[in-house]
Amino acid sequence: MAARAGYAAGAQPAVFKVMPKPPSTREAAARLINYLGRRDNENGEKHDIDIFDEDGQVLATGAARKAFLKTFCETFEPPLENTNFIEVRFELTADVSDDALKDALNEAFGSKPFVYTRHDQTVEIFAHVEERAGPLAQVLAGGRENSRSRALDKIEARLGEGLGRVGVTATVEVTAAVGNEWQAKYFLQKFIRMHSGVHDTNGDPVRGAKNPSKAAASLYEQWRPQLSGRERRNAYHLLFSARAGTDANAVMAAARAVLEERAPGYKFVLAHHKDTKHVHIHAMVQARSADGERLKFYKPDLVAWREAFAEKAREYGIAMVATRRMDHAMSRPFTKEHVGAYNRAQRDPRYSVSARTVERVEAKRQRRIDGQTLVANGDAIAAAWQTTAATMRSVGVTGLALTAAESIGKNLLQYRDGQAGKGVSDAATDRGAGEKSQKSFLTHPAMKELIALIGDLDMAQTPLEMRQKMDRVNKALDAMGETLPEAEQNRFEQYREDVNDKMHDRLARLQFEAEQQRKAGASGGGEPVPEREARGRDLPARDDARQPETSRREAEATRSRQDQQQERNRKKVRQAEEQDRRTQRSNDNDYER
Repeated sequence: MAARAGYAAGAQPAVFKVMPKPPSTREAAARLINYLGRRDNENGEKHDIDIFDEDGQVLATGAARKAFLKTFCETFEPPLENTNFIEVRFELTADVSDDALKDALNEAFGSKPFVYTRHDQTVEIFAHVEERAGPLAQVLAGGRENSRSRALDKIEARLGEGLGRVGVTATVEVTAAVGNEWQAKYFLQKFIRMHSGVHDTNGDPVRGAKNPSKAAASLYEQWRPQLSGRERRNAYHLLFSARAGTDANAVMAAARAVLEERAPGYKFVLAHHKDTKHVHIHAMVQARSADGERLKFYKPDLVAWREAFAEKAREYGIAMVATRRMDHAMSRPFTKEHVGAYNRAQRDPRYSVSARTVERVEAKRQRRIDGQTLVANGDAIAAAWQTTAATMRSVGVTGLALTAAESIGKNLLQYRDGQAGKGVSDAATDRGAGEKSQKSFLTHPAMKELIALIGDLDMAQTPLEMRQKMDRVNKALDAMGETLPEAEQNRFEQYREDVNDKMHDRLARLQFEAEQQRKAGASGGGEPVPEREARGRDLPARDDARQPETSRREAEATRSRQDQQQERNRKKVRQAEEQDRRTQRSNDNDYER
């Protein structure tokens, strides 16, 4: 309630994220330090920026960063070994030779190690699997009829299909599962002791069957190189963010305070990336301290870290609160996979993306309200805001803050009622069922051809070629715009403007380069090659100095236009460079999202 009241009074929401693909190896940690500590300057050149360690010291040199990395990685652990094993019983439905059975089992289990024994039509197997054995053991202990056995059903179906691919049919039943090394060795030993005629994956008899303990230990050590498992999480990449205009030093101090409070004894580094309008502080922190304590980020932990960030930010003079997405009925956040697919679809005409992915990315970027959430939970959300407003009124809060708290709940209900009348839930159901729905212009059939034409712009070498290619792109945009529904026209026009801005930036750069080459050619006694090759093509360059002169007045006007054009070109080049920097920052933001 206090967070909602603060938000109504104008406080910004706290943004705290745990980034995907954590640095789990020394090499990955080194790459992350390089990402944290190197940024582009105004000329697009990489340069080092300040990185601060947990003691507040600046890691200013490569040697200092290397030394820190060495101590940082001392707590790193090797990848977890996959020790998941199951026992399976096959009841063959027809006669199968021993060689055919061996081939069928290898087909069913793939490259996983196993041992097996056969008694008439019954085959018992002890095998290594990818699935987690702990939950499987719980299902088997509780009885399959009293528990969810879908995981077991999938394993049995997969093994049955593997046998069927080589013409062997059998009923499959998983009878036991173990999930740690000690249990795996014990059950392997028990399997060798309880069964006669145990064979390995090659069909050869297991050696040392008279001493099951030694035989099992020897066999397990042979399997160990194949028991590769998932990597341990050895470090976290965190992000603390605030709105544009917030004091960056205060955000940095708040982030440091959060790490010192929530992760005491863990080594970490901090860096402020200044290449975006909003303030964001990157951090890399150990997942395991020198004392062996592991840092975890379950959902309650994320909430606690965000609340701690808001609290520390307020201590440093930043009006910040930890609100929830449900308080505002905002759209669900998209994942890195969503935005990756979305961006690739814009760049590569061969890559297709679903309309639901496009909708999810665009809804979050445009901060749209989630109508489906409001239809389902609108009364509860509005009631929370009404309670907040009543409490604010009871403690004497007046003015814009109280008005905002009262208005938020009412506006959400009004929006909910309007969306419910349009059948939001039905539309969502239709989208889920794959029926025709409102799609973004990015899924238009002509989008692939348009993206190919836009990509071809980079091949232009002269202003003349660039104008020709720009003409083709604009014709494609016109044709596409005529077939789009009215609801998409505004967003499509914005997209058209962005495309034209980038094309004109490219044209200005080519014109500037051509002018520089012309000057160099004039001083060197020859005409620049690109302009000489462009001479005589089907479309003359706009404001070209080679146009015929008809009078002295026209010549002076031409020179004046040339001077003005040169000044515009210089301005365009500066704007193009600034646009490139903004584009890079936007790409970095997409990656962070």
